[in-house]
Amino acid sequence: MKNRIRELREAQELTQEQLGKLVGTSRQAIHAIEAEKFEPSIWLAYDIARVFDCRIEDVFLFEESEKKSRAEKSRGEG
Repeated sequence: MKNRIRELREAQELTQEQLGKLVGTSRQAIHAIEAEKFEPSIWLAYDIARVFDCRIEDVFLFEESEKKSRAEKSRGEG
């Protein structure tokens, strides 16, 4: 999932470590989310959005994916 965390974090002059502390996770987790290697839980996404005073949709870009969603897979669609 694409996101704007790095852009927003740098605008507020926060390091990955500082953001991690604000939302209760590690610098490594923030790095993995920024690099799109890890998708945060809804609660972590919410906390990150609150740090930047925006909506989750303003931080995380929910685009149509070529991969099947988990729901589609479980229903046997596609």
